[in-house]
Amino acid sequence: MQSRGVVWFDEPHQPTGRLSRERIVEAAIELADADVRGEITMRAVAARLGSSTPMSLYRYVGSKDGLTDLMLDRVTAEFSVPAEGTWQGRLRGLALSARAAVRRHPWFARLTFSRPPFGPHSLAMFDDALAALEPLGLDAATRMGFVSTVLGHVYATGLAELEEATMRDRIGVTDEAQLAAAAEPYHRRIAEQGSYPHYIRWSQDPQRMQPPPFGFEETLDWLIAGLSSVAAR
Repeated sequence: MQSRGVVWFDEPHQPTGRLSRERIVEAAIELADADVRGEITMRAVAARLGSSTPMSLYRYVGSKDGLTDLMLDRVTAEFSVPAEGTWQGRLRGLALSARAAVRRHPWFARLTFSRPPFGPHSLAMFDDALAALEPLGLDAATRMGFVSTVLGHVYATGLAELEEATMRDRIGVTDEAQLAAAAEPYHRRIAEQGSYPHYIRWSQDPQRMQPPPFGFEETLDWLIAGLSSVAAR
C-alpha cells in the first residue's frame, strides 16, 4: 500500500495473478466514462474485473487516491503539444487536444485539481509545453502561468459542462428546449411580479442566442492573444 497517498511516490508492488494495474485503471476509466457524474467505487471496479473483493485491488493501486492518480495520468497521455510551430500554435494545439480528451472523459475536469500532477504523462506534457515557451526567455513563474492559463480554460469549460450534465440528469431534462420549457412557468410568474426586468427582457428576446455565445476556441484565441501581449512586453 502506498505510504504517502500519492501512487508515484513509492515503488509499485506487483504481485502475481490475473489482475494488473493496467486492467484496473482501464476498468475504472470505463466505469467513470459511463457515469454522468464520473463517480466510481472500488467495489464496482472489482466487480467489473470479476474480482472477489475490492481489497484485492489495493495491492496494485495502493488506495482510492492512488487509482485516481493513475486514471488522471492515463487521460493526460491523450494531451499533446505539437512538436513544431509558433509557441502560440503549440499551446493552442495542447488546448485542443486536452479539450478533446476531457470531452471523452468528462470526470477528468472534476478530479484534476484533487491530486498532484506527478505522473509520467503529466510531467511529459508540462515539459513539452514549457519547451515550446523556452525561446521567449520568460521567468519560470510566467512560463508556467502561460501553460496554466490555457489548461485552466480547458478544465473550467469541462467542469461547467460536467456540472450542467449532472444537473440536467438530476432534474430529468436532456436538452436546452426541455430546460426552457420546465422554466417557463417560473419565468412567467416572476415577469408578472415585475422582478428582474432586465433578465426577463433578455430571456424573452427570440434573438438572444444570435449570434451564438462565444465558444471554446474563440475564448482560447482571446487568451492566447492576451498571452502574446504579455510575451511582447
